[in-house]
Amino acid sequence: MKTNLYLPTLLAVIIQVMVHGQTPDNQITQVRKTLISTESSIVNVTYTMKSTALELSNLLKQAKELNTTMQSFKSAAKTKKGDEKKELTIEALFFEKQFVLKQIEISELLAKDTYQKLYQNRNYIGLLLKTIKDDEYTSNLATNLNAEAEKYIRMAKEMREEAYAQATFVAKLGNMTNAEDEEVLALNKQQQVFDIIERVNPKVTVR
Repeated sequence: MKTNLYLPTLLAVIIQVMVHGQTPDNQITQVRKTLISTESSIVNVTYTMKSTALELSNLLKQAKELNTTMQSFKSAAKTKKGDEKKELTIEALFFEKQFVLKQIEISELLAKDTYQKLYQNRNYIGLLLKTIKDDEYTSNLATNLNAEAEKYIRMAKEMREEAYAQATFVAKLGNMTNAEDEEVLALNKQQQVFDIIERVNPKVTVR
């Protein structure tokens, strides 16, 4: 279970997303342009992705406030006895549940951006693999890395599906945080594919 580590880990992810760029209406557009030069043509492919960075940032702030409130009630309960201790403990449990629910909401929202990027990367990779089909070594290496990325995507989706079958919110969040680990691995493998193709094929530039 990684619940206690979830908030700072996710905050790091959000910061990374926000650094990429912001527009006045808080809709972030990430554009990856792939210029593929061949002897006969130049292919220019552009994908855009709208981010929910502002909404995620607000949810993170709410989660942090819930966690602080929960810890305050827990600390206060330790110094009390009898009915007062019981009441403070009940309050702490209430805010702990709200904290977990907020983290689930964050994970679900974050997944929307993550899978949009994963699927867009998948389309890119399919296009780029065609440009290196005559380079057997590079093609095999990139294809194998891409297969690993697809494996992590499948595992992550299965974990997210299993999360909704869990009996408790804490178990549900546990499955979701595990799924996020797999999603990060998938993104890393996809990036390795881009890096390899760009490094060995001067006809391809990925930005």
